[in-house]
Amino acid sequence: MESRLTPMWRTIAGKILLIVCASAACVYGWYAVRAYHAFRVSTKQDEASLKCAIALEPYNAAYYDLLGRNLLFTAQEPSLAVTAFKRAIELNPYASAYLLDLAQAYYGMENKQENLAAIRKAMAVDPRTPGVAWSAGNFFLVQDDIAEALQQFATVLRNDPSLTAPVLSVCWRTLQDVHTIESILPPDPAVHLEFIKLLISQGETVAAHSAWSTLMQLHREFDYHQALFYVDGLIDLRDAALAREAWNQLASASSVLARYRISGNLVVNSAFAEDILNAGFDWRYFPSTTESVALDPGEVHSSGRSLLISYSGSGADSGVYQYVPVDPDTRYTLSAWVKSDDLDTANGPSVAAIDAFRNTVYATTDETIGVTPWHQLSKDFETDSATRMLVIRFVRNPGTTGIRGRFWVDDVNLWPAPK
Repeated sequence: MESRLTPMWRTIAGKILLIVCASAACVYGWYAVRAYHAFRVSTKQDEASLKCAIALEPYNAAYYDLLGRNLLFTAQEPSLAVTAFKRAIELNPYASAYLLDLAQAYYGMENKQENLAAIRKAMAVDPRTPGVAWSAGNFFLVQDDIAEALQQFATVLRNDPSLTAPVLSVCWRTLQDVHTIESILPPDPAVHLEFIKLLISQGETVAAHSAWSTLMQLHREFDYHQALFYVDGLIDLRDAALAREAWNQLASASSVLARYRISGNLVVNSAFAEDILNAGFDWRYFPSTTESVALDPGEVHSSGRSLLISYSGSGADSGVYQYVPVDPDTRYTLSAWVKSDDLDTANGPSVAAIDAFRNTVYATTDETIGVTPWHQLSKDFETDSATRMLVIRFVRNPGTTGIRGRFWVDDVNLWPAPK
């Protein structure tokens, strides 16, 4: 009898298990369909749709938060938004974003006490998250709590490089105090350089110089390429003295950049042996439709490489130039070694020293035409009382005449002339 009942009970048990599994699957499917429908409805982001999503999923904190944001920013009903945010926080008390939204709603109601309490709860939940610190810092800044705001911004600067520029911009716009802002900067050259970039972009030369000095005092290594914008910015602002000082500091801190300087010669990378930086006090280049330029290791006067300018039309400027800081009321000698091949023109190229800010031409060497071996061009001149920076160019005057052929330049020199 027992042996006959066992298979029967096994069959019944199997059917019961099947029914239970099917029921569970149906329940799960029902909830999944409701959740999916709630999600689809919530994407419309309007008040009615969000309330529908909440009806479908009453224990989903995210939908209450979305409803609160709609009531706060679209309907502009901060008091109703507070109710929605509070429900979201009840369902998920560890979401700092909900607490910050609640703080925003209290701010809209001008309830400073509750606003501050919500901010501090968010900070307690997420004390090290940069996004929370960024939002909290802005809240404190609006409330004129500068010390607390700076403390939060310091957290952001230490932990989130993507927010460095916004933090510094807000701090400078609000405080306009270099030393106060420097007090919250981490000892990271990248952050200090970002601050200097901000100051230079706004023409704050004195403030930028102070920030640059602080960077130099860190004695931390960084790629000098990242700081060339500062030299360029000072040149654009016509501050030759500070630009020269910054360049020399970079060269002193970098063995690579130090190779660009030759003792006694004010021209940087004079033999074109180093890579062209197209920045700072190295050579720069802007493209021309009638001249092409290249560094030629096969034709040199001394060592390294020479600059090859190939002409195929007309034009007054090769596009290659270099800024050189100089002293006023001082005599200088400009020289260069040049060579030419089939330069067919009525007006050949020459080397010129021109005031970088006033376009006053101080020196122009003799022209080169035809086929010539390496030979030195030289010209003495004297700056006036207003001169602070020259630009060395390879030019033709006039540049309207046609020209074809090749012109090499090497060992460009500028030094104080013997008295």
